[in-house]
Amino acid sequence: MAYVSLYRRYRPNEFSSMIGQQHIIRTLRNQIMTGAISHAYLFTGSRGTGKTTTAKIFARAINCLNVKEDGSPCGECAICKALADSSNMDIIEMDAASNNGVDEIRYLLEKVKFAPSVGRYKVYIIDEVHMLSPQAFNALLKTLEEPPEHVVFILATTEVQKILPTVLSRCQRFDFRLVPTQETAGLLQRIFDDVKFAYEREALVAIAEAGEGCVRDSLSLAEMCISYCGDKVTYDGVLEVLGASSPEAVLSLTECMLAGDVDGCLRRIEDTTKEGKSVKVLAGDVAKTLRNLLYCRNCNNANKILNMPRELFAKTNELAMKYDNAKLLRSLEIICSVDGDLRYGSNARLVLEAAVVKACDEYCSIDAQGVLMRLKSLEAKIASGQLAVAASSSQNAPARSADTAEKMLVLLLNTLKKRAMHVEYAYFSKLSRDQLEIRDNNLVVKAESEGQKSSIMFYLSTYESILRETYRDFGRIIVEVEVKEDESKQNIENVKKVFGAEKVNITNGGNNNG
Repeated sequence: MAYVSLYRRYRPNEFSSMIGQQHIIRTLRNQIMTGAISHAYLFTGSRGTGKTTTAKIFARAINCLNVKEDGSPCGECAICKALADSSNMDIIEMDAASNNGVDEIRYLLEKVKFAPSVGRYKVYIIDEVHMLSPQAFNALLKTLEEPPEHVVFILATTEVQKILPTVLSRCQRFDFRLVPTQETAGLLQRIFDDVKFAYEREALVAIAEAGEGCVRDSLSLAEMCISYCGDKVTYDGVLEVLGASSPEAVLSLTECMLAGDVDGCLRRIEDTTKEGKSVKVLAGDVAKTLRNLLYCRNCNNANKILNMPRELFAKTNELAMKYDNAKLLRSLEIICSVDGDLRYGSNARLVLEAAVVKACDEYCSIDAQGVLMRLKSLEAKIASGQLAVAASSSQNAPARSADTAEKMLVLLLNTLKKRAMHVEYAYFSKLSRDQLEIRDNNLVVKAESEGQKSSIMFYLSTYESILRETYRDFGRIIVEVEVKEDESKQNIENVKKVFGAEKVNITNGGNNNG
């Protein structure tokens, strides 16, 4: 007997065997049990999610004489047995990819008017219906809207966006979802137990993940792994079939990248390519590892979600705790951003190496996230004592030469006088050179009269902003006011209140009183 592939051998014959599409199965089951059968259905979704299988089960169920409680056909009645015969014409499956012309549709419509031979309904399953030509769609429209009572159309497609809106409006639409990894792994486990083939649980999860929600792809891959591994399907064997690097090698590369070790990263990429591994697959594995690190860092039940081998999860979790989300996300975004170049570029290895070096070196990024990472790195070094920061003060700031100080004061005075055309700067036009002094890197302003003192008090904030525009490295701005003997202490306190006590020196005949 000829060998039958797993996905054909284990194609479901009833709704209870379907996985991942409970929302659709429940709706169809209720329609079958109540007899509320529509004249046209549209099944859409990714490949290998059960569209055609569901259509075949539904077509037999609406004709079955003894439907099961879950809405599935019994498979025992006379009609079920008749429909199982390949010569029966009550269920017609048509491939629109190879029969997409208007003539094929016209021929199909000629047959629609004939009643079913054994059942209540004649069902037309048109697979890949988006491949029909516009003329073929137009020929189908009228019959699709008002078919004979004994006809049911089931249209299946992976590209629903190509279906004409006039066709969509005539059908009940059902969207098939990608099957979760856990459900696919559970199906694989039941199949492996049925065929009595040894396996590792982690290997089945790896196969299910590689299928990316497509059950048919997962079963085809499982068949390859059985042929490759021989006696037992192992995790390492699945990785070999996939052409993927070992998880430990990928984790080591990821660790070097997060640590900023460019040399280590390039060496590991070189080792991987020497083994004949795919660079594109390696990039995907690195991105997946970064995603796993985010799960470990943010989810309490990460291992239940990831289903990784225990030792590998322990290493992944340990690495995840060393870095924050910002670091992990930045690296993940950089690796994912080169996906297009890896797919269509002429030198995939060069693209990956450039991306990894960029992820290693925070100074390669000039965006806000890169700047944030550099600031966090500096903060960490300062906190750990790796980087010492000297406090800037007037006491330890280098003294300026007399010539330099004079030039600075003249430039400052000219700047202030140029702004004197505005009313609020009028006081500065009267300011003399003798009233300015640089002392220990601080600018000292001397107020001799009550009027000058009031002006400085009123315009201090403006004065200081102008100063900072011209000389940003002054330690402090000090205002010295010569106090007369009969001046009240209250006035002195007012000066300190306006300027701030740390900025004001109150002198009396050159003696410091405040």
